[in-house]
This record gives sequence, structure tokens and C-alpha cells, in this order.
Amino acid sequence: MIKKKCQGCGILLQSTAPDRPGYLPPGKETAKLCQRCFRLRHYGQFKTIADDEAALNRMLQTVVEKSDLILLVVDVFDPEGSMPTRLAPLFKLPVFMVVNKADLLPKHTPWAEMVPWFENLWARRFPGIELRGVNVVSARGRGPDRMARLAVLKQELAGKNVTVMGAANVGKTSLLTALLASEDERKADLPLVSRFPGTTQGTTAWVLRASRIKLYDTPGLVSGRRMGDLLTPATAGRLLPEKKYQVKLWDLPSDGAVLGGGLVGVWNMSPTARTLVFFTAEQTTLHRSRGEKAEALLGEGPDWLRVYRPSERPREEQENTFTVQAGEDLYISGFGWVAVKNAPACLRLIAPAGVEVGTRPSLIGRRDD
Repeated sequence: MIKKKCQGCGILLQSTAPDRPGYLPPGKETAKLCQRCFRLRHYGQFKTIADDEAALNRMLQTVVEKSDLILLVVDVFDPEGSMPTRLAPLFKLPVFMVVNKADLLPKHTPWAEMVPWFENLWARRFPGIELRGVNVVSARGRGPDRMARLAVLKQELAGKNVTVMGAANVGKTSLLTALLASEDERKADLPLVSRFPGTTQGTTAWVLRASRIKLYDTPGLVSGRRMGDLLTPATAGRLLPEKKYQVKLWDLPSDGAVLGGGLVGVWNMSPTARTLVFFTAEQTTLHRSRGEKAEALLGEGPDWLRVYRPSERPREEQENTFTVQAGEDLYISGFGWVAVKNAPACLRLIAPAGVEVGTRPSLIGRRDD
């Protein structure tokens, strides 16, 4: 029996069940990566493995009991989806938040402005639970003062056992890799990073010797309320920005609509035109249309509009109407958001059922921008 963990996803290796996590083919018992991680690293092939939510919760609770602090990693592109409220029972320790992927923000966005914004979001989603602090970083090697920001984070974590937690694909493993690399840990032993949600399958302990920090990497949580949770991993990856946000500004007339990826439709129901700014991944096709034509395109959209295969289309839709004030966003978790400028807008939204949608203070820019 194999008694070691995969260095890629953290799951216990085994050689008896090909369809279960951690499988190694016969004769490969000395390998450091399970078959799934080996194919992902060398060939870009990803295999989905069903999650056992109850087992995952037990795993997380066990790791939290060993820790002094929870490091919650949040994706700046999807703040609400990165903070599923189901995490609340696990927050039995102080929480320190790391806002990751800040290099994707528009060039002149002050990172310091993100800190109070995320503190306020935390207070709204987890009232009464202690937040130790917020650090805005880019784990991928870009952005101002990257090494200095990682050094500040290590000072906060120094001497502690830390559970690294967050939703799938927020960049937990990328952050862990950056921290390990900052102390010259061997590259061959670094965890596997990919754009596919659900790469990490088990818990793995990593030690930053110089800082005396023990980090427990944990599987990404799937809330079921992000757009990517309803799609295959490959399609979900296309909804995530890779280099920069796609930013499109339109003066949308009354009854004008913008369709996104064949998944989302936003109509301006205000009596006059409104200035709207759309923030999505660069691979998401945005198309401007009007009225009933827009509804027809959203329902039976052409291939060039869809980000997904026809067989993946979510079966049910939700329709909501929001009055969004100037200086607020209409967010669609895992897809992006629409910022309203200059004057309040009455917006009709059609999106897949179950995806979290709502309004919030603008993440980027102020009312007078």
C-alpha cells in the first residue's frame, strides 16, 4: 500500500481504483504525481473527480483544529463567489484575507483602495466573525512591490500554523507557490498550479523554514453559486481573466441590451440611455442588441456568442430587475459585473438559475469617475 501524498494535488496516492483521486498505474508507485496531475502538468489534460462535500468539510475541520490562523484567499474578479457563506462554521479562528490577482485590475487602480472595500464586504457577509487584516497581492509575479507585499504577509503569518482556504480557482496554490519560492524552496517540490477549478484534492502541509510558518493547502470549495460551478472545468476556465479584464463602456439606450457569452443578458429598462461599464474575462464575447432580438439571441445564440458547448447550456434561468445607483455595480458571480455611471439605472438581468447576483458599492472607481 502506498503511504504518501501527491505533490500536485495533495491527495493520498493509491494504485487500486483508476476512477478515484490519487491513482497511480501499476509500476509507478515511486512517482511523485498521481496520474491526473501528471497528465495536467505535462499534457494540459484535466480529469474531473466528484467531490464528497461531507468528507471535505471533515477534512477542513481537522486541519483548522491544528492551526492558529485561517488564510482566506479571495479572487478580486469575483469577491462574492470567493466568500461563500457556507464557510462561516469553519471560521473558528481569526481570519486573514489575501485578495489575489490584483494585477488584473485596470492599470491605474490604487490597490490600497481595495482594502476598506473588502473589509466592508467581509462585515456584510460574515457579521461578528473576526477579520485580522487584508493584504492585496498578485501571486503570479506581477504588480507593484510584489516581494514587499509577500514579506508583509509572511510577517503576519510568522511562527503560526495556517490553514489556506478559499473557493476553487481563486489562486490559493499560486499564492502558496509564491511564498515557497520567496524562500528558495526547490521548484520541483512546488505544488501544481493550473487554470482548472478543483486541481487541489487533499490537504498538504508546506513549511517556510526561515519564517517558521506551516501552511496547510486545502481543496478549493465549490459553492454552487458561481457561474463556473455550473459548467465543465474547461469552460469555467474561459470565464476567468488571464491577463486583464475586458472593459467595455456603452451608452445603452432604453430597451438596449448587452449579451455576454450566451449566458447573461442585461437590458436597460430606464426611460433614457444610461452609461454602463462591463467587466468580464477577455474571452467572453459581449454583443450589443435590443429588445426581443436580444432575447432570441440569448436563448438560441450562435456559436460565436457562446462561451460553452450547446450540451452545457444551463437548463433554467433566473430573471431579476435591479435599480442600480450611480457608483454601484450589478455583479454576476463568476462572470463579471456592470458598473453604473452618472445616473441610476433600472436594469433587467437574465442569468442561469442559482448564480448569485446582486448590487454592491463599485469595486473600481467612484461615482464621479
